[in-house]
Amino acid sequence: MGVISTLSRGMRRAASRLGIKASAYEGAGQGRRMAGRGSVATGPNAPIANSLPLLQARSHSAIRNNAYASSAKEKYVSNLVGTGIKPQWGDPEIQALWDRWLRECDADGIDDFYGLQALAAGAQFESGEALARFRYRRVSDGLSVPLQIQMIESEHLDPAFSRTFGGRLIKMGIEFDAIGSRTAFHLWRHHPHEHLTAEMNTRARVPADAVIHMYRRTRPGQLRGIPELTPVIVRLYEIDAMQDATLARQKLSQLFGAFVKRKTDHDPEDDGPFFGTQVSSADDPEGLSEFTPGGIHYLEDDEEVTFSAPPDIQGQYTEWLRTELLAVAAGSGITYEQLTGDLKGVNYSSIRAGLLEFRRRVEALQAQLLTHQWCRRIAAKWLDVAVTSGALRIDGYWQKRSQLLAIDWIAPKWAWVDPLKEVSADLMEVRAGFKPRSEAAGERGWSLDQLDTEIAKGNASADAQGLMLDSDPRRVAKNGSAQANDIDPAADPDADPDQ
Repeated sequence: MGVISTLSRGMRRAASRLGIKASAYEGAGQGRRMAGRGSVATGPNAPIANSLPLLQARSHSAIRNNAYASSAKEKYVSNLVGTGIKPQWGDPEIQALWDRWLRECDADGIDDFYGLQALAAGAQFESGEALARFRYRRVSDGLSVPLQIQMIESEHLDPAFSRTFGGRLIKMGIEFDAIGSRTAFHLWRHHPHEHLTAEMNTRARVPADAVIHMYRRTRPGQLRGIPELTPVIVRLYEIDAMQDATLARQKLSQLFGAFVKRKTDHDPEDDGPFFGTQVSSADDPEGLSEFTPGGIHYLEDDEEVTFSAPPDIQGQYTEWLRTELLAVAAGSGITYEQLTGDLKGVNYSSIRAGLLEFRRRVEALQAQLLTHQWCRRIAAKWLDVAVTSGALRIDGYWQKRSQLLAIDWIAPKWAWVDPLKEVSADLMEVRAGFKPRSEAAGERGWSLDQLDTEIAKGNASADAQGLMLDSDPRRVAKNGSAQANDIDPAADPDADPDQ
């Protein structure tokens, strides 16, 4: 015991001399390993207010010019939105009106509602947030519902615009009331980077009820979103720089040529070598400034050419690039295979395991971002305008409103490598009662009413032609035999011949 106590006291004295507290977390230490690393405490908004414009500019540039960044955005949008997250209203009249309006909802007249979903998801990935305004139209404009959606870039919302006046607080372009609720957005009338004069481009105060602001909040109190490429933006630019340097090195290695080095006592009648193409001479006043493949370059008296020998990582370049792209994929929220299209060494089990984890994240984003922040807001505003404009007549609407807005938003069904197994699993879930037919139909882009209508039309057509198809479960069992309770209408004396 005495020896152990002596050792403990010695360790404590040594720790005291080094300034280390025995109970401190290593991550909170200020020793050599952690000195100056992430020691500045910040709130959720100050770093965003200072950095957001530059982060957005670099994200835009990377997606325009870097193939991996562009691929990351495309894969993010195609998996998050696909063909669209579609509502099932439960009321055929409301559903029919929605299906007409979704084709005319874009204020720019270009996309339908599901195209705007993809545009919003892309903006959220690239800029960190998506902004849109509700635009109310006249009944005389001829729309099925006098409402449209205008997409605008998040740069219209200035993160540097913060002030207090008249008892109001404006932070990062968003106005709040006394209890912290959003009351308005202060938006530039035109895009701030379109180089318009100050007289033309002013801010407009737009009520919060008329604005949709979709962003991914990662800290309580966070008011603005950041681009999804933020954690890997430096890596993307370094990958570009490394690939440019590697390409330049390979080009330089191909510049085979001859260099004529003359001595001071050279023979003036010497015509030099007899091969190659002369591209410089000893009388060239500009000297040697560039190399030409297969050329003969004459050097001045007593001149010589030397090349630098930087460290060569050519043998490790492929593995280095793969490691960097793994980090880019992880930082941008997609898998390495999706980012690069590289399926080397991938089998069915490994890619399925990777996709399952990725799709859990996508399902969370679909529920929290697109459905809750985007689709739900638009559907509620659309239904209010449809009723108040007379496009829909619903008795006791305001009492039924919450019930009518209890919408099922159905995302596109995931596709797998083996569709037979997936269809069999769906069939078993429906038959066991774990999944309603409406959900299975919605995953394939149908409402249940639409699907049943099409099936009924197909069955009626087959009956009219006297066909008995394997695909008709009324007539053919799963094992291919005729159903036992299938009765030929022609043999039924009570059957109506006109039916």
